Amino acid sequence: MRGSYHNHPGYCDGLGTVEDFVAAAQAAGLAAVGVSSHAPVPFACSWTMTLERFREYVAKARLVQERWRGSYPVWVGVELDYLDAELVPGGAAFQRAHVLSAQLDYAVVSLHFVGRDPEGQPWAVDESAESFAQQVDVVYGGEVRRLVEDYYRLMEQLAAWAQGLRIPVVVGHLDKVKQWNVGEWYFREAESWYQEAVERALFAIKRAEIPIEVNTAGLRRPIGAPYPGEWILRRCWELGIPVTIGADAHQPAEVAAGFEEASQLLRSVGYEELLVLEQGRWQTVPLR
Repeated sequence: MRGSYHNHPGYCDGLGTVEDFVAAAQAAGLAAVGVSSHAPVPFACSWTMTLERFREYVAKARLVQERWRGSYPVWVGVELDYLDAELVPGGAAFQRAHVLSAQLDYAVVSLHFVGRDPEGQPWAVDESAESFAQQVDVVYGGEVRRLVEDYYRLMEQLAAWAQGLRIPVVVGHLDKVKQWNVGEWYFREAESWYQEAVERALFAIKRAEIPIEVNTAGLRRPIGAPYPGEWILRRCWELGIPVTIGADAHQPAEVAAGFEEASQLLRSVGYEELLVLEQGRWQTVPLR
């Protein structure tokens, strides 16, 4: 009964066609698949779609969706960044006019951009280990705590923003700020300030009544853990926040990567159900 909804064909920084992802999802025994290439942003960015590529992507994905209509569910979405109004003035208006106007089936809502780089452009926390280290030093004067707290403060804002998008949404890679924290080099997740920042974000997500994904991409990275990790998922279960599983696949072979590990983790913290996209909304199915 599992679907895979966080997938990046070769229109942004991914590889493969929409058809390739459909074939891979079917081969993996998934009940449905969605594509969610990185939505355009109103500034230079090497890993998001341009507006032209976005139009091509939606047109092609709709053709594939129609080809499989009635026999296999294919959903057309995007990974949509939260763009803080102070960081990207007019960002929300740009998204309404150029992205959400495409009448998408859903969106993976994510946070990448925190602060500005030396050229004044929005700075992504997951660009590279070197970039993150520079971000900590240049923007935050070596105080990683301030960066991390800013990240989760923006995640709180993301929840309120996503609630008003009027399409099904799921929060992507909730704690991705830990990506370069291998061996807890930058911070310890057991520290009270970190857990308090996470807790505030979780309460905002709960208030907004939106689900999160268990993003398995971290299992394929040096951090060796999904986003979010076990203790955060346990709090999500305690708070009654619904979940789905996302591969964050950047090539078709990854469309169900880590799904068994994620399912086991969800069961271990108490989850018995997952969400799948059906008839334009999230619906609950047993976790198997």
